Amino acid sequence: MGFLKERVKLVTRALRPRWDNSEPIYRHFIRFAQYAPQLRIVDHILSPTGRVGSPFMEPFRIIGRYLQWKICYDGHDFTFKILAGPTTPQHNARSFFEFSKNNIGQTVPGAMRGGDGELMGRRTNGGLTTAMFGGQVRTTHDDEKMTMLNYAEPGHVFSGGHLGLQFIDETDGNTYLIMAGGGSNNFSSINQLFGSWVFPNMGRATLEAYTRYYNLPRRKHTVEEISN
Repeated sequence: MGFLKERVKLVTRALRPRWDNSEPIYRHFIRFAQYAPQLRIVDHILSPTGRVGSPFMEPFRIIGRYLQWKICYDGHDFTFKILAGPTTPQHNARSFFEFSKNNIGQTVPGAMRGGDGELMGRRTNGGLTTAMFGGQVRTTHDDEKMTMLNYAEPGHVFSGGHLGLQFIDETDGNTYLIMAGGGSNNFSSINQLFGSWVFPNMGRATLEAYTRYYNLPRRKHTVEEISN
């Protein structure tokens, strides 16, 4: 297991130049939010109770909840620091933090429902959403500290894993997004690989969406690996 985990880490490091030099693929998912009003009309017809979950993920939730299998169970951890850009009155940790709560898909990879069950709704404190890539995720955040935490609930493919987000204004005059993942769960090596790619991708796409929404100059949101 240790040998496999080290090989996975080498692969994730090899992907780093792609984070810095290419457009974040996740931006296409975030753009679905512009059609939220129309999609919600369809959603209310198909899911009048506003259920949280997706039929596609139900087999995984059943396996995780009832069988309690231990498959490649181990710990994982990674921390990335993403440059948002120079800190200004219009471009700072507080404004990025508040913007990121506008749509659940900006803070939970692949999530379609906000904590109140609304399709592409806002993030809520203690709310439950479903990430299409894994299963149910509990979301909490601290408005004062500008931190967020996603925790994979029982039934999630990576149940026991978590992702923390923090927006900070540093003394170097720049604003950063810190993304730290960890925990012990099934398929830990896959989580290490997948999380190390999708989380920075989501972070960069969210920062890009912010500058586009406020019509600010485009910036290069480089990724610094703190630990992986």
